[in-house]
Amino acid sequence: MTALNRWLDQDLRRAALTAAAALLALCGLAFFLELGGLGLMDKTEGLFVEVPHQMLLRGDWVTPRWNGTTFFDYPVWGYWMVALSFRLFGISEWAARLPAAAAASVAVLAVFGLVLALAPAAERPSRRVGRASLCAVILALSPGWIGWSRSSVTDMFLASAMTLALLGFALAYWRRDDRRLRRLGHGALAGFCGVAVLAKGPVGLLLPGLVIIAFLALRRRLWDEVRQTPWLPLLALFCGITLPWYVLATQANGFGFIAHFIGFSNLERFTSVLYAHPGPPWFYLPWVLLLLLPWSLYLPAAMVRLRFWSLRQWREAPETEALALFALLWLVLIVAFFSSAATKLPGYILPSLPGAALLVGLLFAPLSAAESRLLESEVPWRRLTGWLNAALLALMAIAAVLAPRWIETDPAYPGFAAALASSALPWLLALPLLAAAIALVLLLRRGALPWLWAPNALGFAAVIALVVPGLVPLMDRERLLPIRVLARQAARAAQPGEPLLVAGYKRYSVVFYSGRPVLFVHDPRSALEALDGDGSPTVLVLGSDAELLDFGVRPGDAELLGRSDAHRLIRLPRITLEQLQARP
Repeated sequence: MTALNRWLDQDLRRAALTAAAALLALCGLAFFLELGGLGLMDKTEGLFVEVPHQMLLRGDWVTPRWNGTTFFDYPVWGYWMVALSFRLFGISEWAARLPAAAAASVAVLAVFGLVLALAPAAERPSRRVGRASLCAVILALSPGWIGWSRSSVTDMFLASAMTLALLGFALAYWRRDDRRLRRLGHGALAGFCGVAVLAKGPVGLLLPGLVIIAFLALRRRLWDEVRQTPWLPLLALFCGITLPWYVLATQANGFGFIAHFIGFSNLERFTSVLYAHPGPPWFYLPWVLLLLLPWSLYLPAAMVRLRFWSLRQWREAPETEALALFALLWLVLIVAFFSSAATKLPGYILPSLPGAALLVGLLFAPLSAAESRLLESEVPWRRLTGWLNAALLALMAIAAVLAPRWIETDPAYPGFAAALASSALPWLLALPLLAAAIALVLLLRRGALPWLWAPNALGFAAVIALVVPGLVPLMDRERLLPIRVLARQAARAAQPGEPLLVAGYKRYSVVFYSGRPVLFVHDPRSALEALDGDGSPTVLVLGSDAELLDFGVRPGDAELLGRSDAHRLIRLPRITLEQLQARP
């Protein structure tokens, strides 16, 4: 390590490029490994991939459509990225997920770049690059960031854009001494707020603005920044990115588009529970813990050391210490905002994870020498957290080995639990976790508290490298392939004008894989209501054995067209469907 630091200290540019290359390799492992090996996941990903698919097929890049109708729940940025990927690389699961993985990678590199740019100029290159790399690694190896980087939904597009916007503000604020960097920061703030608004709506501007205004107000610099900010070019950039699509979409679809998008997709989603996704005010607290494991264990220590309860601390802390305070607001305000909303989903707080990563990274490697000396007086806190970290990893290793025994067999996927139990995956997951726990214990016994992050990073990277190549094909084969096979078979077997129904769980991927509109129903009555006005004498129905049984289908009622695992595709006469409704 001493030799490496000596080599890095010889040239800052070389050290930075070396670290950036290593981070790119880590992003490749965490976000891109087996990226296309899994079929589209139901239900959300199947919907969000079909919308850009239709954009590409129709040549209409203004009006989102899904399942035969317009779809205005979300803006267009994510759809554009996926449709562009389809055009460049062909239509596949890998191409669908590529933009989200790329967005996650850009955010990781931007965290690295910001922390490197804000380091004291007199500091050794190895320490500057090491701190920046640590903050980026924490984000790259957070379960939430990994999970949403590998799924083609809007959450990562919003989270990455908001991250780049807030990092842009931080660059403009902390590098006021450099006009070029300040302009770059302001441009990133305005430009990526515009992208965030195109990715998910007004929240893409509201949340960065809330964090920035709260920080500047607490620092008593709000008016100074307002006076010194070049508002006209920034507003022009923001509006130039956001307004054209909103104007074109309104021209193409009328003011009903604006009413639905603003009223339903934003205001109603915040004030009412939509799609059966309620939650108590503390809904996101366990999710912060889970999405950032194991780094979330260090959040209490990182917060306490800031003495955030003292208004004087906010006003008088040196600028080098204020970055952690900014990261704290980044985390807390975003989680608090979505906690106050009626509709709750774990992915909503994804934009808070980069703030948490900065907070934990700066705990291990503060920006100032004064903060480093302060940490020496907080050894008991960090030691306790380290022991909790080791215990958690050991428990996770034990749980990984025992998990196949605890998995309840799903009638729709009867072979999954047995396939997982017979594979080596539980041990491949357990061994790196156990090794990381042992390494943490050794570091704690030697008092090497600044290095407690290393076993976590190495252990989680090893888990990804060992588990993902085996887990992805297993999950695809056991859980996703049956639906994909039967959806494609439905496209081949369908007679002209014959409707396709999916019974039970809303498997939205069937629309993508069958290439045709689908009716999602749960019983014969809802099916007949959905078919109102359709004169086809037969219908195709796809579902698991249990779902078709709940639907009322008995032996002899339908023609079996295909079977895959515990799922069936059947042809049902319309008259039989009407008889099913009448059955007790």
